[in-house]
Amino acid sequence: MRLGAIPGATPDKWVTRWRERYPDFALSVDRFDEAGQLERLRAGTVDVGYIRFPENAQAPTGDDLHRVWLYREAPVVCASRDHWVAAAETSVTWDEISAEAFFDPAELDTFDAEQPADDVHTPKLGADLAAGERMALEVVASGAGLVILPNSVARMLARRDIVIREVEGLPGYDVGLAWRREADGPVIQEFIGVARGRKPGSGRSEISTGADSKPEPKQKSGAKRAAARAAPGRSRPGQKPASRRGQPPRGRRRPR
Repeated sequence: MRLGAIPGATPDKWVTRWRERYPDFALSVDRFDEAGQLERLRAGTVDVGYIRFPENAQAPTGDDLHRVWLYREAPVVCASRDHWVAAAETSVTWDEISAEAFFDPAELDTFDAEQPADDVHTPKLGADLAAGERMALEVVASGAGLVILPNSVARMLARRDIVIREVEGLPGYDVGLAWRREADGPVIQEFIGVARGRKPGSGRSEISTGADSKPEPKQKSGAKRAAARAAPGRSRPGQKPASRRGQPPRGRRRPR
């Protein structure tokens, strides 16, 4: 199974859990820019992929894709350390910054006409990943304006000459996973369960863990008591060892 991650996504915990529980089912992770993720899913480039859309927006996944939302992340503003936004301790409001100049990473043209067009199906590494966001932060660091990013992306690209502050009054971003309906099956469903916190040994699992044998179930307390009563040479509860049923214990006389 191939997982497609996007900037800011941190699937390491899920991947570690998967490889520990299901070593017989290989899982690889490739990283791509956020743009083109639905295209990659529909083409089968990835089996499961992160998706991120503005809060409460109608995600254009269509009827051919399953999706599940996992969490919501806050929007943040990135500004130069010399900008007045840096004076805010943790957050600013949208009303306070709405009149500022903003840069959209998607609109920053980093295309070189002498190079072939970008292939959305080719994984990206290092500085090639989130190139538009990196360019926007370069401009922001010069003091020319601001950029709004998902919190996870801003933290991934954090720089010493940039401050990050949460923005109150703006919708956040819903983050989830999507996969093709026609490719749905026990393996993908189990991975979705892992991503949603399913514990190992869940009765909902439909794939084998690869273990040679399962441990014997613990005997119920009632069965233990029954076995103890049936065991030879064992006295019944409340009966003292070596006492004769119906006879007074030794050392005492029968009252007259």
